[in-house]
Amino acid sequence: MRANDINQLEKILGIKFSNKILLKQAFTHKSRSINISLNNERLEFLGDRVLGLVIASYLNDTYPKDTEGNLDKKLASLVNKETCSKVISELKIDQFLNLSKAQKQNNAGKRKILGDLCESIIGAVFMDKGFDQTKKFILKIWSEKLKKTESVIIDPKTKLQEYSLKLFKKLPEYKYISNSGPSHRPNFKVSVSIEKTKNFIASGSSKKNAETSAAKKLLDHLKIK
Repeated sequence: MRANDINQLEKILGIKFSNKILLKQAFTHKSRSINISLNNERLEFLGDRVLGLVIASYLNDTYPKDTEGNLDKKLASLVNKETCSKVISELKIDQFLNLSKAQKQNNAGKRKILGDLCESIIGAVFMDKGFDQTKKFILKIWSEKLKKTESVIIDPKTKLQEYSLKLFKKLPEYKYISNSGPSHRPNFKVSVSIEKTKNFIASGSSKKNAETSAAKKLLDHLKIK
């Protein structure tokens, strides 16, 4: 990473690093260096924990009447890889990431790679600036997402699971039916049922997507919004 790149990153992030090597390390994917002291894996590990603590503390202070379950759902929606990857995309800094040629072409794994980068940057800021400044940094770049946590959208699988456990003390039963289509465009078919219902079948580009669609069909049948 060139000095000009580091200057641009510091300007975008609003952080002036004392140790520039930490910033360079945060942007070095393991596909470019298997040396753990040079790639961003350890910074990612650290940043993940710091992010969780900062957001959990914010939610605890902001929503004093929320149950532990609701706080946990809000936390999960704010710190998952998808949200972290969106933060990086919004900052428009993914072009600085040092990736191997193969990983640059890995569109399927892009979300995880960008999510890992986000956590690595947080880890680097924490190592360089300490907790208080890292907390300010996280709350700043997460500000728009934090405004949207008043109402949490629960995904169909979670909603169905909570309903089934509450009424029957049993998890929904998902069954894999088939997988068709070419490798680059697979089509998975699964079914789901809970106590006293028939099987509801749905398809999707992954087993998870198919299960989500099947759960939504069952929820619609039960008239659960």
